[in-house]
Amino acid sequence: LQSLWIERTTLTLTHSLPGISRWFEVERRELVEVSPLENAIQVVENKNQELRTLISQYQHKQMHGNINLLSMCLNGVIDAAVNGGIARYQEAFFDKDYITKHPGDAEKITQLKELMQEQVHVLGVGLAVHEKFVHPEMRPLHKKLIDQFQMMRSSLYH
Repeated sequence: LQSLWIERTTLTLTHSLPGISRWFEVERRELVEVSPLENAIQVVENKNQELRTLISQYQHKQMHGNINLLSMCLNGVIDAAVNGGIARYQEAFFDKDYITKHPGDAEKITQLKELMQEQVHVLGVGLAVHEKFVHPEMRPLHKKLIDQFQMMRSSLYH
């Protein structure tokens, strides 16, 4: 993870899409390199936003009846956290060696820690909402999510 640099290319076209033409001339091309730590921050931040939006839709009854989407999203984040996910970010960026070798990353490391703590909070809220709406047949899944969440939370705070 520490060596996973990403290149993002943004193309600015002469005309906006969609259009009647099959192609448009590129006016400007901008290449941005994203460091592994910045990428981790963006990934966790985006997932937190996705979770908050989904949870809010269930809380405000914009999503009726079917809890599958919330179940899948919570399971994806919690299961990934238990089997890698944010735990891998912890190993990569909170390690003493990394911190010593990258003193300029202290602020970003703090930001990642805060986002990870926020994710734990958001997941807790999501699980509370899930418990309210979960179908009795899906109780075993809910219990598994709760158990994995406890493991995730305890590993994160150690």
